[in-house]
Amino acid sequence: MKNLLFLLIILTSIFSYSQTVNGIPISELDAKYIRINSVAKILKPFQVKVFLDYGQISRFKDIKKGKVMDDDGKMYVFNGTMGVVNLLVDNGYRISHIYNSKDDSVNYVMEKIN
Repeated sequence: MKNLLFLLIILTSIFSYSQTVNGIPISELDAKYIRINSVAKILKPFQVKVFLDYGQISRFKDIKKGKVMDDDGKMYVFNGTMGVVNLLVDNGYRISHIYNSKDDSVNYVMEKIN
């Protein structure tokens, strides 16, 4: 009985774990398109800081509204931009456009699949 209860607790915590943007689970965002903005960390070049822009960021001080957070309210760390792309694909999005900026960063525009 203890093993079954322990297994249920573990499975519940695994399946309830989700990432949010501005307090909204990624799978429930009311946005047709999302742009991924990623910046490599200075001392950890394979990890990136990520901001998702779906129209909620209107000023520079609103950039915190685009942070991907975990259930504990901590900023979620990705090991590269493809980790973000995979997360969005798992939540019902697909790659719509890929383009380069003037600073040679690659930007992804993701489209929600209905």
